[in-house]
Amino acid sequence: MTSKLSRVAAVVAATAVALGLAAAPDATAQDLSSQLQRDIDGAVADATNAVNGAVAQANAEWDAFVRKANESLPPGSSLPGAPAPAPLPAPAPAAGPWRQQAPAPVANGSNGEVHAAGRSYLVWVPRNYDPARPTPVMVGYSAFEDSTENFRNYSRLRESSVGRDAIILYPRAIGASWEGSPTASTGPGQDIAFVRAMIADVQRYYNIDRRRIYATGMSTGGGMAAVSACHMPDIFAGVAGVSGAYYAPVNQGCQRTPVAFMAVHGMADSLTPYYGTIRRGQRVMPVPELFASYERRNGCAGGVDRAPVGNNATRVSARGCSKGVEVIQVHGSNHFWWYSPSAADEMWAFLMRNPK
Repeated sequence: MTSKLSRVAAVVAATAVALGLAAAPDATAQDLSSQLQRDIDGAVADATNAVNGAVAQANAEWDAFVRKANESLPPGSSLPGAPAPAPLPAPAPAAGPWRQQAPAPVANGSNGEVHAAGRSYLVWVPRNYDPARPTPVMVGYSAFEDSTENFRNYSRLRESSVGRDAIILYPRAIGASWEGSPTASTGPGQDIAFVRAMIADVQRYYNIDRRRIYATGMSTGGGMAAVSACHMPDIFAGVAGVSGAYYAPVNQGCQRTPVAFMAVHGMADSLTPYYGTIRRGQRVMPVPELFASYERRNGCAGGVDRAPVGNNATRVSARGCSKGVEVIQVHGSNHFWWYSPSAADEMWAFLMRNPK
């Protein structure tokens, strides 16, 4: 306590000198400025360490409670452990206007490939991209055992309203799969770390709208879209899975920040059934269960609205949510990426209504 009071006293004294309220017989103005900055930095570090310590203690207490509670629950039931939070960083200076840090690798109206963080991603830049205007971003994840180029082509994101409005990023998978799936070659957190690095990298070249970053994917790629909403709500404002392979891990240990969520799913999907299954020894979540988890996460009021989408689908929308929660049920249809209704255009209309 004495040292903290001494530090505060030093800050006050230095401030008084800087304002001309006291003399500094043995120090120059530059010395005083440097001392003041060191004292402020020390105070910020103390506050940061105190908050991180309090968070760690709270999580330890929660985990102890969970261990005791789980002993009394029926077999197969459990409470979630406390999420492991990232350390609280020291406050950063307020961000100024975006500034391009490197020449744009892909021209307007073109496709290209960029290497970053030991991997690479494909890029589409819309024809009307303007560096003076922040532009939305869509991240597209390919399906299991599918190439990034093939997903780019059949998803028709470029040819839809998405490609008109957004920079589209197609990250390359390792082992043709994504974390959260039993087919994954990557370990927990590896794909997440790459996606974070990819977003940071693309911002060096293009003026991206950080309030409108979204993700989609087909099948296991839809599962990775769910991982993105689960673990990266600081980046993603919303996600939309198409015929999503929602293995249970893609929705476990999620952060509580509301994120818009859409699923487009065939009611006769035999690979990842709408009402769930066991596949590759892992539980595939029923779409209604995933829908309900986002109703809770997004603070929905309860109840749904139903409306037809074309002549072969129904839109089910949760009511009163802080961020939208919606599923398009495609009747009698199997495991597909749809053009009627247009999965790309339907998801974009939904997502653009849900910025951060």
